[in-house]
Amino acid sequence: MKKYLTPVLISCVCLLAFGPLLPIFFGPDWRAKWTIALAANEYLDGHPDKAEESLKQAALLSHQIATEPEYWNLKFDLVFNKEKPSDETIAALFEDSVALISRTPAIQQRILAHRVGEHFHLKRENEYAVKMMEKFFPAISKRIANENNFLAYARALSKKELETALTEIDAALVADGTTRTEFLDTKAWVLHGLGRDKDALAFIEESIKKLHLELKQIKGIPTQDRSKFEGLFVTEVAEANETDSLPPRPLGRLDELKKEFSYLRPIELELEAKRIAVVRFHRACILDELGQTEKSELDYRWLDQFGFTEPEKLN
Repeated sequence: MKKYLTPVLISCVCLLAFGPLLPIFFGPDWRAKWTIALAANEYLDGHPDKAEESLKQAALLSHQIATEPEYWNLKFDLVFNKEKPSDETIAALFEDSVALISRTPAIQQRILAHRVGEHFHLKRENEYAVKMMEKFFPAISKRIANENNFLAYARALSKKELETALTEIDAALVADGTTRTEFLDTKAWVLHGLGRDKDALAFIEESIKKLHLELKQIKGIPTQDRSKFEGLFVTEVAEANETDSLPPRPLGRLDELKKEFSYLRPIELELEAKRIAVVRFHRACILDELGQTEKSELDYRWLDQFGFTEPEKLN
């Protein structure tokens, strides 16, 4: 009898010690995460239908799956990484997302709405981005600056409710205090949408000025290299007298930066180039509306040199 008693006692002690942890490792949240991993493998193996079913199962297992970035990455990939989805499919994606977020605690909902709004924004579905954020964001006065800025920018891109967008970006600028470059860019783009391009130009110029100052703060560049680094990013494209009739060509300036400053991570250079490209494209559009096409042409040539030959896709 005694030889059986010892294992039983040990099992009881282990159960008392680790019993509270069992739901963590074998409960619905844990199973939902593993189901996402299964869905990801199914998707990579070329079985999107199976992956979609697994994702649905993960959402049924636990609403906390909404806090997992991998869930949303895969959910949006399944809809958009194929031939252009129908309006009905995108609408269904929106409704599914709202339903899942609504099941999460209220404190998480605005964070998740921002995350999902960014996914819609990146897929150029800014009207749905706006609807998602409006659904879960508090009133303008109770939002943080980033929330007001992003919602205002999405409205500007969708070209709707621009007066509301102006109120939102003004609230963001007041709350921020440091007048971040992206906030100034949003203000300019909202004003551009409202047809107030003279006012918009002042804000976009200030945004570009601050972007150039931020280049001076990038770490890891030796003093002797800094002026060349900033010059490659900032120097305006000179007008070429003999080639003015020719279309501008991409000259690979970003590749030149990557080669010249190989000690910097390529992704950092790409992200910095894209930040500047977005604002320069916006300035070009504003200058076009003001009839200052000679100046806007310099921005378009800069974009070409950095490889942004379809700048309208930057937004």
